Amino acid sequence: MYKIYGIRHHGPGSTRSLLRALESEPPDCLLIEAPADAEQVLEYALHPGIIPPVAVLLYDEKDLSKASYLPFAAFSPEWQAIQYGLAQGIPVHFMDLPMSMQFQMEEDKKGQLEMPLPSSENEGPIVRDPMGYIAELAGFSDSERWWEVTFEQPDHESDIFASIIDLNTALRDELGRQESRHNRTREAYMRKTLREALSKGYKRVAVVCGAWHASALHHLARFTPKKDNALLKGLRKKKIAATWIPWSYQRLAFQSGYRAGVISPAWYQLLFSRREEAVQWWMARVAILLRKEGFNASTAHATEATRLAHALAALRKQPIAGMEEMKEAVLAIYCEGNEEPLKLIEDQLIIGDEVGEVPADIPQIPLQKDLESRIRSLRLTAIFKSAFPETKELDLRKPNHLSTSHLLHQLNILEIPWGTILEAPENRLGSFHEHWRLAWQPEYTIKVIEAGMWGNTVYNAATYYIQKKSAETDQLSVLIGLARAALLAGITTAFNPLVARIEDAASLTRDVFFLMEALPVLADIARYGDTRQTDVESVRALIRHMAPRICIGLPDAVLHIEEEPARQWLSLIVQNNRAISLLREEIGQEQWIHALEKATRASAAHPLIRGLCARMLFDRSVHPPAETGRLMRYSLSATDEAQTGALWLEGFLYGSGLLLIHIPELWAILDEWIAEMPEAHFDEILPLLRRAFSNFTPPEREKMLRMARTEPQKTAKEDSAVAPPFDQNRAKKVLPTVRLLLGLE
Repeated sequence: MYKIYGIRHHGPGSTRSLLRALESEPPDCLLIEAPADAEQVLEYALHPGIIPPVAVLLYDEKDLSKASYLPFAAFSPEWQAIQYGLAQGIPVHFMDLPMSMQFQMEEDKKGQLEMPLPSSENEGPIVRDPMGYIAELAGFSDSERWWEVTFEQPDHESDIFASIIDLNTALRDELGRQESRHNRTREAYMRKTLREALSKGYKRVAVVCGAWHASALHHLARFTPKKDNALLKGLRKKKIAATWIPWSYQRLAFQSGYRAGVISPAWYQLLFSRREEAVQWWMARVAILLRKEGFNASTAHATEATRLAHALAALRKQPIAGMEEMKEAVLAIYCEGNEEPLKLIEDQLIIGDEVGEVPADIPQIPLQKDLESRIRSLRLTAIFKSAFPETKELDLRKPNHLSTSHLLHQLNILEIPWGTILEAPENRLGSFHEHWRLAWQPEYTIKVIEAGMWGNTVYNAATYYIQKKSAETDQLSVLIGLARAALLAGITTAFNPLVARIEDAASLTRDVFFLMEALPVLADIARYGDTRQTDVESVRALIRHMAPRICIGLPDAVLHIEEEPARQWLSLIVQNNRAISLLREEIGQEQWIHALEKATRASAAHPLIRGLCARMLFDRSVHPPAETGRLMRYSLSATDEAQTGALWLEGFLYGSGLLLIHIPELWAILDEWIAEMPEAHFDEILPLLRRAFSNFTPPEREKMLRMARTEPQKTAKEDSAVAPPFDQNRAKKVLPTVRLLLGLE
């Protein structure tokens, strides 16, 4: 004898009805719809340290791209059935198609334990979604809402399962729905497992499965073992590893993409644990949450919102207010029509921020144990378990913060992006501070398992991973990126060999462009050495080797190039000029200045580059204002093409226009050039001039606008040329009168 209990995955009403049925008719064997190869970790479900929501992670140790998650919440019927069976000492078995076989059937996509109704584009809407059709007949917009109102909210007795079997049997028989091969294979395996349990002599077998499968298992006689075995032919069991991992309500919700999830896990938890008082409790929590966020929320609000939710449920002939009624009541009473707080309520009280726990003594791979140990020692456990992203500021002068930075960078090397580094705020410009956005996702667990092949600790795994990556490439830019990552992660054992590889690659690189790409990164590495307590003397030696080659090769490299590559060089020269300025001890500044001089005066160099180099020489006080003015006048002379002059000016003004404001001679040269330009040329270069001035700050542009509107002031030289000479004889004639007026007589 066997009983089929068709449930809705994670349905609180299904769970209550199931527990009543199991208590009224205690089984001697319990079969649950879950992959059979997850049964190996079933014994740990009764561990007191496991706190739902949790999930069984199933993965192929030889191909970690094949992984699946089987989540459970405290209100999930399967979880409560497992707890009941293990507590009563009843044999509990998982009866669904093993995940290894499902991986075989779905080799082209990641294994996900999806349990939606199969559909076909060639079938009518009733056949594609039978539950949706029934929901429409009952006056509901979707099947989820109909199922919730019909089966989850009411307080049914155990006989509801017979109605579920009758409903699904009628839908299957009358519609003639063609199930997918995957669904038919799963049901064949479940029937096979049921037959095996009956053949072992069990008299009261209880089967807990999804409602849609209930009729396919209840009418066991309709399906012969021969036909079921034919469906399973060719599928072989394979060893699959399994472990328990924490899960979250965020991941359990539909929004997370898990298609056997629920829209409102936090509400379902309350509906399961406190059904009779669920509405009052939920409204009270809304008041607490809104008050904490600064909104006006009183006890009277909670009382009125509860009454309104109950009234709406009664008008709609529902046994208890559902989430739609609750949200409408909150919007009307608490929010007074303002929908802004609803997002906050949805995240905290509808979906929820619950995160499960899995004890450390449950089998884990060594790398995972090391990671969790470091998280505890660095006091990051609360952030690690948080369901929402959190921001953490690190001061690298503090040992604990430096170790935290090393851990996050090591995980990023292993492609486990728990932390994303953010730009430092304006008031934190130093390299001693880092800002991280931390958000742990359950799927990162499979990445941890995958990274376990590189080492038993996070540090060792990151070290070997970087060594592998560096051995696969000779590209200078890639090697430098790996060296920077190793430095930020505090991986000193891999850092020094990487620098040696970089030196070899730099020696073989003849293209100055690649050397100039590398130098700014190496300069940052040299600067980070003191901050991160890493010896980077070998990097400084490499910089001293590369810099002369850059200075020698730059002037020739920028000759006869088009505008697009010239703009790439423009950015590189700016970065290298900054790097060389910061590394005065490692690099002789005279060599760089000589390279800028040659590029400035090379007529074959692109005007963008010539203008930029002239500006840098002025900023370094190599060229005085007079020499800079001469270069500017020459470059903007009427004999040259107007477009060439505009490009030179764009390079010269790159980054800031303060020179034009503070040195009137340069402004006068620019004004004269514009005034003398033919109208046809002016129309041609106007877009170029607008681009050159567009990057200036608003105050700079406002000042220039006022200067352009003001009549140019005559110079002292011009004033002396037109002023009449001073007449000494005429002045002597008025001196007696002046003395008399001043009382000097």
